[in-house]
Amino acid sequence: MKRLRPRQIQDKFFLSRLLELYLQTLIDSPLELRLRALAYDTRIQETVFHRLMNLHRNPSDAPHIEAEDFHILFSNIMFRYPTVKLWLDDDGCVFIEM
Repeated sequence: MKRLRPRQIQDKFFLSRLLELYLQTLIDSPLELRLRALAYDTRIQETVFHRLMNLHRNPSDAPHIEAEDFHILFSNIMFRYPTVKLWLDDDGCVFIEM
């Protein structure tokens, strides 16, 4: 198992799936409430969270999104939740340690 650091990942679709998984497990509340709270805390519009999180479902938006967009978003979130760690198992499964 190896530690995942979003800043080192360049695959936008993998980052999109990782962001969705991260947000789903981060806080024990409905996703919309989490996004609203994170948008408020980070001062990043909720629509940005949705757009990046849904990139793997809407690949036509890929030319307009860069890996750096995810890096900035993850940095802002991980700054607020420094104890959350991402791990990648040998079989490709992602684990989130809180």
